[in-house]
Formats: sequence, structure tokens, C-alpha cells
Amino acid sequence: MARRAGGGRVVCENCLFIDVRDWNRRGYLRAGQSFSWSWDRAGKPIGSISVRTEAEAAILTYRSQRPGEIESRPVQQRVPIVWTTCHLGGRRPWFRCTVFSGGRCCGRRAAILYAGGDLYACRHCYGLAYASQQESPRFRNISRSRKIRMRLGGGADLGAPFPQKPRGMHWSRYQRLRARGEAADRIAFGQLRLPRGLLLRYQAARSE
Repeated sequence: MARRAGGGRVVCENCLFIDVRDWNRRGYLRAGQSFSWSWDRAGKPIGSISVRTEAEAAILTYRSQRPGEIESRPVQQRVPIVWTTCHLGGRRPWFRCTVFSGGRCCGRRAAILYAGGDLYACRHCYGLAYASQQESPRFRNISRSRKIRMRLGGGADLGAPFPQKPRGMHWSRYQRLRARGEAADRIAFGQLRLPRGLLLRYQAARSE
């Protein structure tokens, strides 16, 4: 069910997953409901499960196939759902991970459970990493800088001038985001041997 990234640890982004927050937003957590949940990649279906909700749990029904097995097996898993009170009112749902790991039941609260094996479990039980953790500091900071620029209405080109403050955004927030973006720029560009043309563009953008 999960694929490794570059021969390293299996990453969350390569696993099928269920997100209790998404189900709550769609109104799927009310007791007595039944629905199907499916995934696709590049427009092609890659998996599906059936879900039935109880007052404090979701019952997952699906088929699982271990490496080397010829046929898939039916699996039914009961996943408890717990609620916590938010500081500003309302309640937030969580899955309770009930997979046994290290000889004991996990019991962690998690918004997302991953199909890293036969059962849906939190990322800690399957030892999953985030894709960003597999990146070098160089590319992690390039990604961070691009995300900040695009969040401010700019593009992904790090050689372009840093985006101006969007209309309606407080100056203090803009300055915080700009400081983070420029710090990421300095780290990323300091570790890269840039072509002269791109380096000149970057230096010109910094001086504006």
C-alpha cells in the first residue's frame, strides 16, 4: 500500500490515508451513516474502502493484500473517534490509533491515519516520514521560499523580485513572511552554485 521515496523511508505522501477533519467537514461523522471513500492517482483509481459510522467510532471495511500473496483478504477495522474542546468554542475530532506497536496498543490521537500495512494507523506506528524530511536542507529551503512567494501572490521563480504586500494583509504579518522567505533564500542560494545569469538576477532582486 505504501511506496518508498528514493530508496529511503516510506513517506506519508506515498500512502493512502483517511483524514477525520475532512470527514467532519463533509458531515460524515454523524452516527448511522454509510459511505464509500476512494483514491485516485493521475485520474486512475488506486483504492477504496467502505465506512460505517457509530456514535464514537468509524468501521472501515476493505481488502488488503500483503506482498507475495496472490489474493486479497477482507479486513474490518474499528477506529475510535474522540472529540476535544477548542479554545474558541466548538469541538475537534480525532482518530484514536489502536494498532499494536512495540508490544502495546498505540492509543495516540491523530487527525490522519495511513494505510502503511494491513491496518490504518498513525504515522508513528508505521515509522513514516514526511517528504520534506527526506529533502536536503538546500531543497527544503527552496520549497519553503517558493511556498511563501506563492502565498503572497507571486510565482515560483526565486530570481524574481520578492512579492509586494497583498492588499488587505497586515504589514506585521507580511514582514514576518518576507523575513522567513528571504532567510530561506539566503540558505538555499548559499548552498547552490548558481549560473552567473541567475545569480545576477537574484542579487538585483534583493537590492530592490
